Amino acid sequence: MIHNDNFSDRELFVLLIQGDENAFAEIYRRYKEALYFHANRSLKDHDEARDMVQEVFTSLWTKRESLSIPNSVDAYLYGSIRNRILNYIAHQKVMDRYIGSIDSFLERGNYNTEDTIRQKELERILLIEIERLPKKMREVFELSRNEGLSYKQIAEKLNISDQSVKKQMQRAIKILRIKIKLHLLLSFFC
Repeated sequence: MIHNDNFSDRELFVLLIQGDENAFAEIYRRYKEALYFHANRSLKDHDEARDMVQEVFTSLWTKRESLSIPNSVDAYLYGSIRNRILNYIAHQKVMDRYIGSIDSFLERGNYNTEDTIRQKELERILLIEIERLPKKMREVFELSRNEGLSYKQIAEKLNISDQSVKKQMQRAIKILRIKIKLHLLLSFFC
């Protein structure tokens, strides 16, 4: 067996393009932590940073046959993670504006028939997706959103740590955003 740790990044990339799984594993081993650190520093979200690193490497493997050999493998990988970070931030800004416009719309109070139908449909979708959350996550989410309890109060009530409450809320919001985005996207194209 050839030890891939003796190869340069460029040599490993050549082997990767040829479908060498060991070369891919070595590139992954060399860069996963640095890419994660870079993504997490930008996003301040451990789960999202980890997901992005996985996406970069998944894409690298699936597109290997169509890739050309870069002059610098690390620059290529950092460019890939940077592009994913920028796309994520841009997408979050669009969603935040959309959610802000929904909040504004709800506060405004004067709806026409089409607005009322959209509002009711969005509320229906949100309620369905909240019900689909895992039991503990749903409970944390509802205590926060419906009863207005702080993370500390929820932690005391459920006898879990503040950090667990925070993570459950972050995951719930992430799941709900994805589900709502999917519904909006599907309704846009249907």
